[in-house]
Amino acid sequence: MTDKKPFAWETGIAWKNRDRIVVRGYDVNALTGNISFGEHFHLVLRGELPTREVGAMTEAIMVNMAEHAMSPSSATVRFATSGGADLNAAVAAGVAGIGRLHGTADRPAQMYLDVAERATRDGLSDAEAAAKVVAEMRERRERMPGFHHAQHIRDPRTERLLGLADELGISGRFVAIARAMEDATEDVFGRRIWINGPGSMGCIGLDMGYEPLQLKALFIVCRSLSLCAHSIEEATREKGWRASANSDMVQPLSLEMQGPDHYDGPGDRAL
Repeated sequence: MTDKKPFAWETGIAWKNRDRIVVRGYDVNALTGNISFGEHFHLVLRGELPTREVGAMTEAIMVNMAEHAMSPSSATVRFATSGGADLNAAVAAGVAGIGRLHGTADRPAQMYLDVAERATRDGLSDAEAAAKVVAEMRERRERMPGFHHAQHIRDPRTERLLGLADELGISGRFVAIARAMEDATEDVFGRRIWINGPGSMGCIGLDMGYEPLQLKALFIVCRSLSLCAHSIEEATREKGWRASANSDMVQPLSLEMQGPDHYDGPGDRAL
């Protein structure tokens, strides 16, 4: 045991002492006021400052994805807050609500990587591989992550994000793969299945050099702004429990919504 060094958290991200805080080799005060938060996100996650174009695109994605009104994560935050959870606990609950069907930029990103790998492995063009993957997913009745949106059908965020990626010269192989998959849905489904916001974030993010988990982190970071706002609004403008009898509307936790008229389990039973 004597030849083992004392335990320490070892990291390549940052260090600090009494006088300094250093992030990826840069003094935090040198960064402060000189880079945007999008650029800082890239630095912390990827270890280097981004190009001007990648920094601008990262910032644009953060603005585009920060707020989406009532979604699973924001509704979860509001319910947690209505039970008296503190801001940090409510936001943590909302982040936990970001799953396979919500905020899933990492899943389409991985799918696009799989299409690229398939093209290389089978000697196909990216468009051919994209069409094959779409057809196979349809045959397996498997959901295509990053395509379609239950509320929008054609997600209004997508065109803006892809347009900016084109303007900034970021669009590359993975944006082309995503567009080829969207094109392929016409033949496979008999209708166009549109790329949604997280799907566009996934392909653009890969073309910027982000990895799937880093894109999930990007979504969590920017959406946490929204979750904070929803929790604060719920705490300051609504009554706890969202169930007050004198409220001017029926609330989700009201007893009016929980009586036997809305129950379809077994009838009364004796123990």
